[in-house]
Amino acid sequence: MSDVNKIRVIPHRGAMQIGGVCTEIATDNARILFDFGSPLEGEGRQDILDIDGVTTGKANCDAVFITHYHGDHVGEVPNIMADIPVYMHKTAREILQAQQEHKVSVGQIVWAKEIKELMEGVPVVIKELKITPLASDHSASDSLMYLVEGCGKRILITGDYRLHGFYADRLKDTLENLGHIDLLITEGTNLSRSSSYYKDEQWCEKEFWRILRENKYVFLLASSSNIDRIAAFSRCVPTGKYALADGYQTHVMHIADKNREKEYKSFKIHSYMDEKRDLYEKRGFGMAIRAGKRHTPLVKEFFEKYPDKTCLVYSMWKGYETLPDVAELLEYSKGHIERVHVSGHITKEDLEQVIEIIKPKQLIIHHTSADEEEKSNLLLPEETTILAIGDGKEIVI
Repeated sequence: MSDVNKIRVIPHRGAMQIGGVCTEIATDNARILFDFGSPLEGEGRQDILDIDGVTTGKANCDAVFITHYHGDHVGEVPNIMADIPVYMHKTAREILQAQQEHKVSVGQIVWAKEIKELMEGVPVVIKELKITPLASDHSASDSLMYLVEGCGKRILITGDYRLHGFYADRLKDTLENLGHIDLLITEGTNLSRSSSYYKDEQWCEKEFWRILRENKYVFLLASSSNIDRIAAFSRCVPTGKYALADGYQTHVMHIADKNREKEYKSFKIHSYMDEKRDLYEKRGFGMAIRAGKRHTPLVKEFFEKYPDKTCLVYSMWKGYETLPDVAELLEYSKGHIERVHVSGHITKEDLEQVIEIIKPKQLIIHHTSADEEEKSNLLLPEETTILAIGDGKEIVI
């Protein structure tokens, strides 16, 4: 029997794991997917998404909308059939393309240039569904949430987000003005990690300010895609010192800065040049780096030559410390390491705050390894019902 005026929701992956999330929203006439990522290594299902009408068979999908450019949300996009349009934020698409072009030498195919661009607040209408991209706040620049309206229903898909980033107030305003939401589909990455106090991006920036004044040479080890973090670091480099990165990182920062508010732009960041090495050494610098053969020798050299004037700021998830390239950097920097990092994901306490603000009729938590018991421990408004989900299980609202 046809579910006329009903919306079907199918989490293809992500019900019990963080990486590789993909969610379908469909009516009798329209079929739309949100995110199409790769699993995290060693976590949950590792099989490649195989969805009839999307990756195999005859094309039967109207569009795929991407929340942001992290691999666990975009990694399997190349497997989507060519006839199906893929959408993401304009600036995020440009950053993703820059990432791919940077890796061409190691076999990366540049497919991001085929993605259709979105602007915040400008809806896309597909048959009876209206999809409105909303500005979010995550450790990936220009990430989006999506409001889906149709068949008398309103669904909010959050993607990855947080309330401890630079854009927290803007995001709260958006959530407070959404109006009635029938279904909230939210990430729950940190659901099992309770915290009575959680630092924010503003705290990171204050720490950068201190460290860059206590040390003449400061290396920032951070993800190249964490634009807000690197921009904040560059803003803290004292007058007279150099704010440095390699050519790729500088290019990415310039892309992100084009449409960014002045207070969140990177500041005086330049590409490192060997011929200016004497000037860098004389005046001092703050430099964004990545683990690997390109930057490690430089870090090693400065720690050996100026051990009391050099510092490494570790600004990534603690779990990466065991990766060989990262471990090598940390070994060279032993005794001169500052750890300055906050998560790109919402805390359990802030997730409860978001649910209280929105007060959705129904709630789905995905992008999490938390079990149903951990989910049920959330404090929820009386009017909100949390739904148990499984990969491939259809929910009708």
